Amino acid sequence: MNIGKQHVLYSALAMSLAALSGCVDTAGTTVHTDHVGGVSEVLEDSTRLKRRLGVDVAAINYDVVNGMKRAHITLMNKSHKRLHLHYRICWFDENGVEIDPGSKTYRSLIMEGRDSVTVTGVANNLNAVRSKLRVREADEAM
Repeated sequence: MNIGKQHVLYSALAMSLAALSGCVDTAGTTVHTDHVGGVSEVLEDSTRLKRRLGVDVAAINYDVVNGMKRAHITLMNKSHKRLHLHYRICWFDENGVEIDPGSKTYRSLIMEGRDSVTVTGVANNLNAVRSKLRVREADEAM
């Protein structure tokens, strides 16, 4: 192999590795709540986070405040180490369309070892009937 082809090959390899290192797994834990049917579902898409973070399904509650739906979801740190998380709660109408998707940014949450925290989200629209909590590790999302 001549020097020119070898240089091109190494350059292509370096660019591929750089591109791959920018790809991170932002999968995490998702909690769907249906405020009409009273059904909740927990999806754990990250095996690493699943070992470290739990959702207390018995403590998922929803109520109404000033006509707006509100969800309360309790998260539990199953490890002895501090967890740095990002979370957000999105709201959906009866057709499954997300309501005002641009207004819900991720919030930071730090959980100490063996700690539990209840996160709360209030709908920003009277038509909201379902909510979805998304949780991911902060280190993974950066």
